[in-house]
Formats: sequence, C-alpha cells, structure tokens
Amino acid sequence: MPIRRCVVLPRSSSPVAVSAPPPLSPGVTEVLRLHASENAYGASPAAIRVITSEMSQIHRYPDSGSSELAQAIADFHHVGTERVSIGNGVDEVILFLVLALADDSRPAAVTDATFTSYRESMLAARQPFTTIGLRDYHVPVDEIAAKLRAGAPFAFVCNPHNPTGGVLKEAELAELHRAACDGGGTLIVDEAYGEYADEDFASSIALAATAGNICVLKTFSKAYGLAGLRVGYSIGDPGVTAKVNRLHGAIPYHVNRLAQRAAVAALVDQRFMRQAVSRTVATREQFRLGLSRLGLRCLPSQGNFVLVHLGGQSSIIALMLRERGFAVRDTTDMGLPHHIRVSIGTPGQMDALLDGLTSLLALQ
Repeated sequence: MPIRRCVVLPRSSSPVAVSAPPPLSPGVTEVLRLHASENAYGASPAAIRVITSEMSQIHRYPDSGSSELAQAIADFHHVGTERVSIGNGVDEVILFLVLALADDSRPAAVTDATFTSYRESMLAARQPFTTIGLRDYHVPVDEIAAKLRAGAPFAFVCNPHNPTGGVLKEAELAELHRAACDGGGTLIVDEAYGEYADEDFASSIALAATAGNICVLKTFSKAYGLAGLRVGYSIGDPGVTAKVNRLHGAIPYHVNRLAQRAAVAALVDQRFMRQAVSRTVATREQFRLGLSRLGLRCLPSQGNFVLVHLGGQSSIIALMLRERGFAVRDTTDMGLPHHIRVSIGTPGQMDALLDGLTSLLALQ
C-alpha cells in the first residue's frame, strides 16, 4: 500500500490526500529531474567560489537589506535602488507584492493554467481574484486589460508564459500597462524565463525602470543556476517597492548571505550564463524535433521547457516515466490537463527521455 500524507490547503474545509511517488522500476537507481525547469549546466564557477569563501562567515547574519546585491541589480538594469526589491526566491517576492497591494474589496486578475504561486499567494493573503482562461494557449490580453481598467488592484502575467512557453508582444504589454494606469492598479510581469527568449522578446524591464503601475519579476533560479539558494527580485514602481520593502521587517534576514554573494557573482559572469542559455535553447529545439518525429504535439517555447500534449493519458504517462527514472511535470494542477511540461536538460538526457517516450508509446 502506498504511503499517503495529508496537506491542508488554504480555505479548504478538509484535508486532501496526496499519494507518494510510485516506486522506481527494477534497475533504476536515480530520477532525472526534468520537472522543475532547473539549469542543467549549474551555476557560474565564480558564484561557487564565492560560496566556498563565504562559508567561514555563516555564523554571521546576512545584510538584512541585501545592499550589495540590490546595487548590483540596479546597476545591471540601469535603475535606481529605490525600484529594486529582493526576496528569498521569486515566490517570496510574489507573496510580498500581494500583501503590499492587497485589497479585499476588489478582485485581482490572473490567468488560469499558469505558475501556481500567484494563486497560492493570493489565497494565503485572502486576496480575492478572478481567473481568466487562456485562449488557444495564449494570454487573453484584452480580458486582463478590461479587469485592470475596471479597478483590479493588480494583475499577473507570465512572459514567457509558464508552462506554454509563449510570449506577449510589445504592443500587448503596452496595452496592459495603459490599462493598469487607467484603473490605478499594478501590472506584475513575471520574466523568470526571459533570458531564454529570442531577440524579438519584449522585456518590460525598460518600462519598469521609469514608469509607475508596473513591477517586473526576475529570478536567479533559472538561467543563473542558483535554484537551491533561492534569490528573486522585482524592479518597478518605487511606491510599490517601498511598501514591499517595509514588509521585510517581519523577516529581516530572509535572503541568506551565501545567496546574496553568489547572486552578485553570477550576475557579473554573463558569459557563463549566456553559454548555458545558448546550449539549452539549441537542445530545446532538437528535442522538439524529436517529439515531432514521434508524432507528439508540442508548442513553440521561449523558456527552458516545452509543453507536450499527450491527451487523456498524460498523467499516467508522467507516472510511468518517473518509474523509469524521468521526472516530468504533469500540468493538470496548473489548469492544463492532458499535457506535461518537460524541462530541457543536456542533449544526452533529452535523447534518453525520447527513448523512454518511444518505448511507452509503443505500449499504447
């Protein structure tokens, strides 16, 4: 009998049973992590050296204001530090933004079928919100803009979108920002995967460097390979940033000293990051080609993952892949049943997964 545990979700009247992962097949000793959009090439050697040298200081509290890192981020993006807020991963930044902008009289807006942290943070803060369905896998810009103009205190959009990998056009982002200004709300643009997007990608950083009513989220967990240290940040409206930073007093040492120092070093080493991104993007396109040869539909992606349509067997295939040593992301809980999201690893890892998929599809 599988081990079961109970997880109590916000606003739930009863526990929800969650099954433990199935056991691995005989001969399988480890699971390849292709479910969490991690960087297969790790972190910059410069960041690792800084972590090693900083180990002798772990008995000391970190800088509560992350001052060195905040200045480095501000310099990198050519903004003032009054527009920078740093958190223990982008998830914490999202939660603090929700707390800072909370308005229990007006619902915020978010698409369904996206990163679950937006929803979970609003549930934790008891912030009412409206979910808006994707339209043929695309963010419905007109509907979100309408919510912002109607007075939504804030709206989340993910660009590139997680888990579809699609991107918004510059004109669409401008329309959303105008709507936020018209309604007095804040547009929150999550660019966690922006480094993997092509040269036509319309980042909102330049707008957030000078305008109000917008905050852009960035992370060191993806392209910079620091997922285990948890460092995220936002750039945007200084009024909103001030509200968020005041909340940090509740957790004064929320970004640890190793994370702060490593993030500065990783930001400086752009060459390593760009090389890792380039290799990932090339492997992503080769993997998409392999999927098409298997007759599987996958969306074009500008992230370090692809969304694969598997029909009604997606959850079963995800479980069977894990038994064979491949962890992939079943996106049912994200609002996209019948799909899996596959993170891009090394070429050898993706070839192994294609072999695993081939054998599983032969059983169908």
